[in-house]
Parts: sequence; C-alpha cells; structure tokens
Amino acid sequence: MSRPTATPTTNTDTDGDSPSLSSRGSQRTEQIARAAARLFQDTGYQNVSIDQIGAAVGLTGPAVYRHFKGKYAILVRALQGQTDMVADLEKHADRTGSTPRQQLDLFLEGLSDLTANGDEATLWRRERRHLRQAEYELFRGYFAANRDYIASKITALNPAVDERKAELLGFAVLTMYSNTPDIRGHLSSERLMEIQAALSETIIDCPLPDIAPDAVALPPAVPRRPAGRRERIIEASTRLFEERGFYDVRIDDIAKASEMSVATLYQHVTGKGQVLRAILERGAEGLLYVTADALAHATDTREALDALIRTYIGQALGVHGRIMQILATDLLYLSDEEQSALRETQREYVAEWVQAICELAPDLTTADARALAQAVIGVVTDISQLPQFRQRPGIAEELTALATAMVLPQSLIR
Repeated sequence: MSRPTATPTTNTDTDGDSPSLSSRGSQRTEQIARAAARLFQDTGYQNVSIDQIGAAVGLTGPAVYRHFKGKYAILVRALQGQTDMVADLEKHADRTGSTPRQQLDLFLEGLSDLTANGDEATLWRRERRHLRQAEYELFRGYFAANRDYIASKITALNPAVDERKAELLGFAVLTMYSNTPDIRGHLSSERLMEIQAALSETIIDCPLPDIAPDAVALPPAVPRRPAGRRERIIEASTRLFEERGFYDVRIDDIAKASEMSVATLYQHVTGKGQVLRAILERGAEGLLYVTADALAHATDTREALDALIRTYIGQALGVHGRIMQILATDLLYLSDEEQSALRETQREYVAEWVQAICELAPDLTTADARALAQAVIGVVTDISQLPQFRQRPGIAEELTALATAMVLPQSLIR
C-alpha cells in the first residue's frame, strides 16, 4: 500500500491552531517537536504546557509561538515527524534490500534502533483521541500503511499466509514496537533490541490457526443500566473515558450519561478523578482475582502460563477489556501517589508471568521475562481494542497462538 499523501489541513476553530502537515519546517521547529514528543510520551499531552515545551529547548513559552500556533500544532508536528522517520525506514529498506527478507530485516532493524535508542515510541497509541477528525484520519492511514508494508513482506516470504492472517501479524509487529516504553524496564538498549528482534521474528513466523468457516464473532456486550447509582456512574464514566479520554470528559457529561443531576452525582463521588481511580482499581484488582482463580487449577508451570494467557485474553476481549485501554492511556492523569499504587498492583500481576517464564526458561533473566510479559500484554491489549480485529471470528484462538509464541521466543531460549 502506498503511503497517504500529507496535505495541509484547514482548521475553523477560533484558536487559529491550524497545523500544516506538508512542510518539514526549520531545524528549531523540529527540535521543539522532538522535545514535545518526549514530554507527551512521558507525562501525557494534556499534562504538558507550552512553557514546559519551551524550557525543554531553552526557550520561553511565548517564544514557542513564533514556531507553532499552539500545543495542538506541536502534537501534530511531533506525530508527523515520527511518521516521516518510519517512512524513511521503509524507503531505505526497499532501496537497499534485494529480497523481501532483507527488506523486512532492514526495516525492523531500523524500527528497533528508533524505538530502543531514540525512545521514539509512537504517540498514536495514546494520544490519537486528542486529534481532530482530519488529522486523525490521516495518521490512521499512515499507521495502516505501515502495518500493510509489514504484511506484504510476510506474504512475500510465505505465500501460504493469507491476507487475513498477514494483516494481524503485521499489526502485532508494529504495535509491539509501539509498546517499547513498557517493554524496556531495566534492559540495556542492546538487550532490548535483541528481545525486539526475537519477538518480531516469532510474530512473523507464528502459525495462526485456520478458522472454521462457520466460526462466528464474539457477541457484543449487551448494554445494561446498573441498578445502583454508584455503579451507573462507573459504567457511564468507563464508556465515556474509553470513547473520548479522561481529560475531554466533563463531570456534566458523566452526570447526564448516569441519568442523574450533577448535585446527585456529587453525593457519591468527589469528582471525575475519583471515578477514574475507581475504574482502574477495579480493573487491576479484578484481573488479579480472576488470575488467582485460574492459577489455582494449574498443576504445573506450563499450565500456569497457559492460564495466564487464557485469562488475560478473556479479560481483554470481555466486557472489562476497555478498562485495560483506559489504564494504558489515562493513568497519567491521576496523582503520583495514585499512579504508584496502581502500578504496584500491575507489578503484582506481571510477577506471575515473570515467575512462570523464568521457570520454563531458566537462562532468561527476570528483566528479560518481564519484557516478554509486557510485550504480550501490550500486543493483546492493542489488538483486542480494534473493532476490525475484535469483531472477527476466531480472534481468541488467534491471540492465544500469538501470545503463546511470543512469551517464549525460541531464539532467546538456549
């Protein structure tokens, strides 16, 4: 698939914050965009001010406005910069490699270097909800083109892999690299790249199961109105945060969706921050409870790892899967203390994966095992949240095959 053509956008908002996607801009402009990208990745777009962006490059906040009309324009430029770098990798790989295998290897080596050494994880995964429609559609096209680039190489390498399977495998490779900040942990850049290479090779070669012709998609969850008012608040807020993101949801929106007045809502919660914390605590603790129940029936380590994979995929595809996406995108909008408590719960969960992986592959370090666990969790989460994958028949079986292969890459196990 050819890469979509970047064209200037027209913005009718009164703030005049209209980015142009077609020009590369000055060196100073690119410096600001790169610094902002790091800040957005570390603390979240809505938590970063123009003054902070300016300080990161030795400018005052007002001086930044000589290069950009506002923070939104910087986000778009940062995304465009990352997109341009990936496009350049594709061009270099196709120009330099003489076979599909060489081209794919060159592309993935470049992507690994970009994410492991430059810490250039895509902003698309977390910040896409802040984009206006025109920019959203454009960048979605870029991401799809990158996925299809990998998929086309996979089918060239193995014609037995049909387009349906190649699309899923291509997306899995791409989103694995997008999850680099979570995978990194305490690994050196060199070891991180080795694990990325092993994971990408494993994904590309993963024999996804053939889906029966009569297989059906997972039935959508049936909307229901909780009887209790607090439960209505949590249910409505979860839906709104998933659709629009925590920052862009107002307390009035939650009250309306909960079918109550703002005054009544405040009788049950102190604000939307408390609601976000309750949602994420429920998701994190609930995952621990479900996992503990599944592990209680495992008779050996292999069964324990299979139970971890099965329960996580079940949760990701189930009614509470949206909480996992909110956890990935909106945790940064809680206080440091609240984030720390939730991350500790996450660590308790990941520790179960680490223990099972280390027992089955003693030569791997704890840091290696943690990276593999985070890679599986991130890829399953991202795939399960896309309607095009979530709604296709046999997705649970495909995710199980993919996760089972990724969690113990053969090239890493001696």
